[in-house]
This record gives sequence, C-alpha cells and structure tokens, in this order.
Amino acid sequence: MKKPLKSHVGNLEGKLRVYNATLDSFLEVNRYSLENEDRNCFGFETGYEDQIKLFAIGNHLPSVAKQEVSDHLFSAQQYLMLWQRVLVQPAGEIVPFTYQGVDFAIPTSGKMQSIPSPEWLEMIYLTIVTGRYRDLNLLMGLLNSGQVFYRAELQSLHCEIVLHMLGLKDSEDISAAINQLTTLIESKESSSQGQWAPFHAITITLGFFDVMKTVHQQDQAAYRKAMYRALEMHKEWWTHDNDFSERAQGYVALPLLTAAKYAYEKHGFTLDFECGYLPTYIYLY
Repeated sequence: MKKPLKSHVGNLEGKLRVYNATLDSFLEVNRYSLENEDRNCFGFETGYEDQIKLFAIGNHLPSVAKQEVSDHLFSAQQYLMLWQRVLVQPAGEIVPFTYQGVDFAIPTSGKMQSIPSPEWLEMIYLTIVTGRYRDLNLLMGLLNSGQVFYRAELQSLHCEIVLHMLGLKDSEDISAAINQLTTLIESKESSSQGQWAPFHAITITLGFFDVMKTVHQQDQAAYRKAMYRALEMHKEWWTHDNDFSERAQGYVALPLLTAAKYAYEKHGFTLDFECGYLPTYIYLY
C-alpha cells in the first residue's frame, strides 16, 4: 500500500470549534423556520453552506462519526437542489419541503435566470456522490436550456471536459478540447481570465481528466497512480495562497471523489492509499 497522502488540514482543535459553532448556527436558523407559523420560508442557502462546511471539516475530525459526516453531505445536496429550485423556477410556484415532521410550502422567486458553471458543477458532483441520480435530469435540463453560463473560456472548456469524462454530455472532439485548453494555458490570453485561472486548469481540470482517462481505459494500476498525482495537485491548488488554504471547500476533493465513485461503480476500482481529501467511505459503506 502506498504512503498516505497527508492533507493540508491542521489545527484540529480549532477546526472542532468551527464545526461546533457552524452546527449551532445551522440548528438556530432551522429553529427560527420552525417557529414561523406561515411555513413559507426556510434557510436553504445557509443550510447548504453550513452542511457542506460541516461535511468538509467533520471529515477530518476523529470525534465526528463517519455516518454523521455522510449525513452532512446528503443534507448539503438536498438543500442545494431546493435552493436552486426556489431561485430558478418561475415565480409563483411552490417547492414542498418537510423538516422534522413539519411541512413547508416555499414560494419560488424565479430571480435567477442562469447559474455560473462552477456552482452548477458543484451540484453535479454532489448529486453523483450522493447517488441521487434523478436530480441529474433537472441539472442537465438547465444546461440544455442555456441556463448555465461561463465567465471565461477556461470555464467552458473545464465544464466540457468534465461532462464528457463523466458520460453526461459528449464533446464533439475531446482531444481538440484538451489541446485548446493547453494552448490557452500557455498563452498570454489566459492571464486575462484571472491570475490563477491557468493554474486551476493545470491542477484541477487536467488532474481530473488524467484520472478519468485511466478509468475509461479500465486500468486500475494507472488509475491509482493518476489519482495520487491528482490529489497532490489538488493540494497544490488549495495551498497556493495562505488565505485560500483556510477555505473549507478545499478540505475535500469533490471532483476527484466523484471520479472515485464513478470508477468504483463502473469497474470496482479501489485505491491503494489513504488521503483525507478523499472520504471514499461515503459510497463504500
């Protein structure tokens, strides 16, 4: 078995305090919703943000049970999809929701006509990892109706590559997309898309592609090597700046966790190393 890949997550006592404070805040917001007799509002946005944070931090805390970490992830996916429905569906519709045996009827606002591709891909990853595949139809419907937008060409290529490798939407020419991505990385034009955009394309987009390529080649040995390297690059991306490294979003490699579940379900692939960025127990148990 390979040497475990150490994550950048430290100061676990401090992380535990953040975890407990976040959990208290989550419960307080939901308590307020339960006290609202109209039952027409619920904190889906804050619920998602709290639950995904609890998942990312809790995964690294020995005192938090794996089942509890898994529950946070499943709740985060549920809240994210409900929040999206409230924002995207036409105003005047109702989103039903039950919490602790209490039925809510949340009116939709329709104020969000389109979703940035990074946020949309987050929904894709969470939906696949949690196995709630029915939600994929809704998410792909948003894409096909032009409700997903890209702030830059690198984002568009990233999305095209991810969807193709997950079998959700075929690229017309995946090799051309990869070549276009690498050309853009090497060009001066990429710097206009953000200071760190080229580095993200190298560490995250190409890391994910390399992993998924070995999965489609049905080569478990190559898959394990590619995943190890991709997780190293994940660490490089999330530690390139001190402030950036404190973001809980980087405590779990969600795209690579999605790839790992895909590899396991399609071919039974497992890994020969451990890494805190990759809580495979989410789908193994």
